[in-house]
Amino acid sequence: MAAHQTKPQPLPPPGRAARWTRWAVVVFVLAMVASRWSPHTGFTALIRFGDTFTERRLPAIRALPLASVAGAGYDGQFYAQLAVDPDVRLPQVRAALDVPGYRAQRILLPLIAHLAVSPWWILQAFALLNVAAWLLFARIWWAEVRELAPDRAPLLWLAGVLALGALDSVRLCLVDLPATLLILLAIRAARRGGTARAGIWLALAGLTRETVLLACPLAGHPVFWRRWLVRGLAALPAVAWFAWLRWQLPNGGAAGFTGNFGWPGCALAEHLVRCSWELAHGNLDSRFLFGLLGAAGLAYQSTRLLLLWRRTPNNPWLRSTIGFALLFWVLGGFVWNGYWAVARTCLPLTLAFNLTLPSGRGFWWRFALGNACALHAAYRMLPDF
Repeated sequence: MAAHQTKPQPLPPPGRAARWTRWAVVVFVLAMVASRWSPHTGFTALIRFGDTFTERRLPAIRALPLASVAGAGYDGQFYAQLAVDPDVRLPQVRAALDVPGYRAQRILLPLIAHLAVSPWWILQAFALLNVAAWLLFARIWWAEVRELAPDRAPLLWLAGVLALGALDSVRLCLVDLPATLLILLAIRAARRGGTARAGIWLALAGLTRETVLLACPLAGHPVFWRRWLVRGLAALPAVAWFAWLRWQLPNGGAAGFTGNFGWPGCALAEHLVRCSWELAHGNLDSRFLFGLLGAAGLAYQSTRLLLLWRRTPNNPWLRSTIGFALLFWVLGGFVWNGYWAVARTCLPLTLAFNLTLPSGRGFWWRFALGNACALHAAYRMLPDF
C-alpha cells in the first residue's frame, strides 16, 4: 500500500495590518518619486545631472529641459546618457562619460531604456526603470519571505523594500536595485530546481552590475562538471562584454576601480573614525550619525553570514551572497565616502541577512542592529534631501 503523501498547505492570507502597511509603503515611495516630477523637466530630477558636466553632455540632450544640480551630480547621469547613445566607440559618448569603460560595463539598463528611441523619452524611461524594479522587487520579495519566514514576513519585507541600498537606487537612478532583483529571481529559480533559469537571471544580472558575478556560485548542479559549466555560462555574457570593452577602450575602465578596493577593514575604520570625529565636534549631520549605525549594521550582517555559511554552505541564499559578505571588508575609501554606496553594493547581503535571522529570543536586537539605516533611507527619500 502506497504511503500517504500530504500536499503542502497554502499559506494563510496576510493580516489586515500587514496589507495596509505594505500599501502605505508603496504609496510613500511612489509619492516621493512623484514629488520629483516637473511639467518642464519630467522625471529628470531623479537622474541628478550635475552642472559641472554641462559642457560634456551628449549633443542630443544639451537642448533638452533637464533638471540639474550644482556640482558634479551623481552617477545616474552617465548611465542615462549611455541609454541615449550606447555606442561607446563614438567620441561624443566617451566625452560625456566620466569613465567610459567602467560605466559601459553596466549596459543592460541603458539598453532597456534605449528602446524608447527619442532622447527625451529615453531619459524619462531610464528615470523610472528603478521605480518599476522596486515595485517588482516588492512583490517578489514578499513572496520569498512568505515562503521562507511566514511568521515574521511583514518585518522582513519592510527590511528589504526600505533598505538604504534599495531606496537610494530608486532615488538616484542607479543599477544596484535592478541587479539585486535579478539575483532574487535567480535564487527563487534555484530553490525550485531551475538551474538553467537561475543561470539566465544571473547572466542578465552580470550585465547590470559587475559585482553580481559574485553570486555565480548559486548556479549549482549535482554533477560536478555540469555545475561549473552552468556557472561559466552564467558569467560568460558579462565576461565577453568586458573583454570587448577592454579591446575597444584600452585602459578605459581602469580609473573606475581606483579607490574602490583596499586592505580589509581599513576604509571601514577610516569611515568610523571620520564619523566619530565629526559627531564629537558637534556636527550632528545625519550622514555621520547614521554613518556609524549603518556601518555597524552592515559589519554585523557580513560577520553573521560568514559564520553561518560555515554551518550551512548549501543554503541558496548564503551561497549566492557569501561573496558580498567578503566584498564588504575590502571596499575602499572611494565607496566609503558615502556609506550608502556600501549599502547599495551589499544590498544582496542585506536580504540574505534578514532571511536567515533566527526567530525567537534575540531576534529583535539582531533585526534592529542589522537594519539600523532603514530610517535614514526613508529620510533621504524626502524631497530636497
